[in-house]
Amino acid sequence: MQQLTLKYKSTQTVGLGGSRNARRSANIALGAALLAAVALVAGTLAGCDSPYNGAPPESGSLRISIGSGNGLQPLSLLPDTSMVPAEYRLRGSGPAQTSFETATTGGLLDVHDLQIGEWRIEVSAVNGDDLEIGYGAATVMVEAAVRNEIALSVRPLSGTGLLSLTVGWPADQLQAPAISAALTDRDGTSRSLQFESVAAGQAEYHDPAVDAGYYTLVLQLSEKDSVVAGAVETVRIVRDGHTEGSFRFDDLNHPTGTVDIIVAQQMDQPLEVELSGAADLLPYGGSMSVSASVANAGDAQLQFSWYLNGAPLAQTASVQLGADLSAGTYRLDVVAFAADGLRSGSATHGFRVE
Repeated sequence: MQQLTLKYKSTQTVGLGGSRNARRSANIALGAALLAAVALVAGTLAGCDSPYNGAPPESGSLRISIGSGNGLQPLSLLPDTSMVPAEYRLRGSGPAQTSFETATTGGLLDVHDLQIGEWRIEVSAVNGDDLEIGYGAATVMVEAAVRNEIALSVRPLSGTGLLSLTVGWPADQLQAPAISAALTDRDGTSRSLQFESVAAGQAEYHDPAVDAGYYTLVLQLSEKDSVVAGAVETVRIVRDGHTEGSFRFDDLNHPTGTVDIIVAQQMDQPLEVELSGAADLLPYGGSMSVSASVANAGDAQLQFSWYLNGAPLAQTASVQLGADLSAGTYRLDVVAFAADGLRSGSATHGFRVE
């Protein structure tokens, strides 16, 4: 809308000592001029352009802030499509089929004279080649005489793109080269990559339909199950884009023979025998059950021999005694032997019967 500025200047000079009729005539002329100016301004405003034909008497404005969110910044193995937004194209759909379209190169835009009610705002990000690379949408309620605000996050477009990888190495240095490679997404889901033509010092991989997003590429070159080189890269795939990566391994870690030497300590240490259930004082006519255990036997099979005051008593892991013992002092001994005869140990316990 054009801006119209009106200036009024009287061309009649009236002295302080002039007649009453002269001053009255001047006032009449001034009033007529003001009425004409008001009419001219009203007519001009009526003919101004408006974003909408028949704009409602009550309208609001909308401030739109646009953010690229996470994902529009390039890193590592990148597609051939530029992911740097050069322009944001906005479309708004509101009540009674009202709408607007506009574009901006910045991240903040004010839209005025919007009909009050619910609006859906959509934004498309395009790069310098006029290719759409991102999209975002949101809904906002526009209120009368209020500047509402809405933040739109522009995300990369979903879809698939092409991934091409090439791996090279000195052909005369490997006899049976093999490549293992995998793409892992942000959720940890991994997919193996099957390279073709793994021979003559080069291998290639092509996939025309990889889902858009970021991946971790893990790649290893091997010779007879020994890794001789490897690399890890971040890979980005965008819709209808082509991401290429080339890896050249000239300095290889050639496999060598190895021998693992393991020294096992077998010094036949004595068995550590422990007794449980033994009493120091046994009432006359009473009995007790005594058990033997070995803490450092490992998985060895054990044999036990019990003795009471030097007399053989039993060859079990536990013994029951006391019911037929006379009053007096006794010594209970147990000897443990490993079944292979290489290790042995003993324990003793003294008690009285009263």
